[in-house]
Amino acid sequence: MIDKRRIPPFAEDALGVLRETVDEGAGLPKDEANAVLVSDERCTEGDAEHTLEVLQSRGYIYFVDERVFITPPDD
Repeated sequence: MIDKRRIPPFAEDALGVLRETVDEGAGLPKDEANAVLVSDERCTEGDAEHTLEVLQSRGYIYFVDERVFITPPDD
């Protein structure tokens, strides 16, 4: 299990945007997740890629077959 660690504010904002967009059961294609973050206007394409990497490395999202899923809470 990946240990969730604090994330920077830009990643927290992006996670909020993704939570509103990613279908819990089906996920969201990675390229669409990037597009959603870029359309938020606070992110460039490079920022979006970096943000997804930060969220994944800290356990907030995960990838399956190039689809983005939100990691369920531990409660």
